[in-house]
Amino acid sequence: METLAPSWTVNLDERNCIVQSSISGFWSVDSIHEYFDGVNEAAIPLMKARKPMYGLVDFTGFVPQDRETGDAIRDHLFACVKFGLKKLAIVGATSLVKMQYRRLSEGVTVEYFENFADAQNWLREGVQDAA
Repeated sequence: METLAPSWTVNLDERNCIVQSSISGFWSVDSIHEYFDGVNEAAIPLMKARKPMYGLVDFTGFVPQDRETGDAIRDHLFACVKFGLKKLAIVGATSLVKMQYRRLSEGVTVEYFENFADAQNWLREGVQDAA
């Protein structure tokens, strides 16, 4: 059975300007800010260097969130765009999560993938275009 306990990891591929993260479970509006803080911290070197940012998120185990948490996700996503996020690749999202995230990310360049290789290739196209 799938666990709903929230968990996350974040790291930075500075060479390719990609903030990579994994998030799973069901979050409260208060607890998801821990994940946002991790993403923000990882992105600092790119923001300081005024480089474009690309996001790669593993949504395996992530479930649809309540409206309040969804609104917080949307707000954080648009703050990321303000600070240089160019596009976001999501891997492993269920159909229901995709439906919710499409609503939350309207106006942001987001694509959904079944595997990391395709997602990374799509993101690297942006890095090459920006170079």
